[in-house]
Parts: sequence; structure tokens; C-alpha cells
Amino acid sequence: MQIILHNDDTLHGFEAGQAFAEEVLEAALHGMGERLTRVDVWVSDENGPKGGPENKKCSIEAHPRGRKPVGVTAHGADIPAAIRAAAKKLARVLEKDLAPAHRK
Repeated sequence: MQIILHNDDTLHGFEAGQAFAEEVLEAALHGMGERLTRVDVWVSDENGPKGGPENKKCSIEAHPRGRKPVGVTAHGADIPAAIRAAAKKLARVLEKDLAPAHRK
């Protein structure tokens, strides 16, 4: 599974973002990684310098082998919180989507 982090130009100071996103997603998707070809992670600051609560956004799109991409979005007070929230959402969606047909 390849994990690619994208960020907008308003975000600064999150140089460790790629490693952090990989760590969080690998933990959240325990056991599902081999069924995914790629995971794209987009992080952004919706309010820019104005700030505000829960103004950091993380959207994740996972590409399961032989299936349509699955996407989720979450917000947080900071980028790490938004990534964690989106990773949890993605894990729930993929657990349902990738479950064997007899378990659905």
C-alpha cells in the first residue's frame, strides 16, 4: 500500500506529516493494507490565518484492488487530529466495504 500525503500552500510546519500519516493509517487499517493499492491523504486549513475550532481538514481516498475508490473527510483542531479522525472513519468504511460477501 502506497500512502501519499498532499497539503495545501497554507500549511507550514508539518514536515513530519508523511511519516505521521503512514503510522496512523497503518495502525488504523491493520490487516487491510495488502488489499489497497494506494491511499491519498489531503490535508488543508479551511480558515487560513483566521483560525477557528476544528478548521483543519483531512480527506482520504483509498484505492482497493479491483474496486472503486473509497473516500472520507474529517475535521480536527490540528492536522494530526484531523488525520486520526479521518483514518478511523476510513477503517470503518473499509471494514464494511471489504468484508467477505457472506458477512455483509
